[in-house]
Amino acid sequence: MTVSDDVMIHMNAVHKWYGEFHVLKDINLTVNKGERIVICGPSGSGKSTLIRCLNRLEEHQQGQIVVEGTELTGDLKHIEQIRREVGMVFQHFNLFPHLSILDNLTLAPIWVRKMPKADAEDVAMKYLERVKIPEQAAKYP
Repeated sequence: MTVSDDVMIHMNAVHKWYGEFHVLKDINLTVNKGERIVICGPSGSGKSTLIRCLNRLEEHQQGQIVVEGTELTGDLKHIEQIRREVGMVFQHFNLFPHLSILDNLTLAPIWVRKMPKADAEDVAMKYLERVKIPEQAAKYP
């Protein structure tokens, strides 16, 4: 299946089970470039599982997931490619307690993208300023 260049995320007939529990049932979703969506539902309805499947932190058993033109399969190259581009934030941030907020924010750009430390710090500070907490940069979680 091909999707247009404007489609960032496409899920087609996605299913996921935990044993007998069918947590994702025939999920069909298209998110276009620039679009923002909300995934809302009661506890245990599969919201976090769906999000984890988008970064292959969880494996779906049936259906198709395409992120920025790359289909998520068992191919490690595809998984690594997606993980380099897709950031995820969960309710529990799980920051490294021995690193400052700034160091936590710059870890992935420096190690995964090979970004120079000064550039990574500039980008991180822009994001901290965007959410109005630049004074937190030197603090520890």
